[in-house]
Amino acid sequence: MTSPLSSEQIRALAQRAQIFGLLDRQSLNSDLRATLAQANREARLLTAEEITAACQHSGVKPALLIQLQSEVPGLVDSAREALLTQQPGLVQPGGALFPQERADACWRDCFHFLRISLYAVAAGETRFTDPAGLDAMQELYDILKVPVPALLVALTQLRDLACKAYSHAGANHDVDLLESALNHLIEKMSAFQLDHTQPI
Repeated sequence: MTSPLSSEQIRALAQRAQIFGLLDRQSLNSDLRATLAQANREARLLTAEEITAACQHSGVKPALLIQLQSEVPGLVDSAREALLTQQPGLVQPGGALFPQERADACWRDCFHFLRISLYAVAAGETRFTDPAGLDAMQELYDILKVPVPALLVALTQLRDLACKAYSHAGANHDVDLLESALNHLIEKMSAFQLDHTQPI
């Protein structure tokens, strides 16, 4: 059984659970790496200007990625609704996403997972995670009893919805980048071997 940690220790672990791993990628120019680092520190989506600059490096169509970014909140909401339709007990008393604060943290994570996946698309990269950050996230999720199987269902829904929206916008080749980036993230998180004591 995992030893309980203080709230300060959990905060420190959360700081280490930074899974975006393109900031030292030498194939990306220094300006792009600086832009991604700044946006990631601020935990925000890229601005239209930042996307346009990044796409000059990657060849991704900026207007279509900017359009997709505008749909991110709705995509996360749709993925949440799809998960809770399948598994309504998650947010009910005794469920792994009860009380509301746990559910809210899960939806925030889904937003951030899509956010960094879109960074990767803008940079023209698909394998973008940091191994040490993933290890810290696995440890954090284990301690907090995060229902990873349910989170992966939400991520899969998010992938399908985002790729569909991107395809409808006419992104074509760029859709493959997004799908590969999200598949990479899903693959890495699927490897988490967690012992959950709460029902999922």
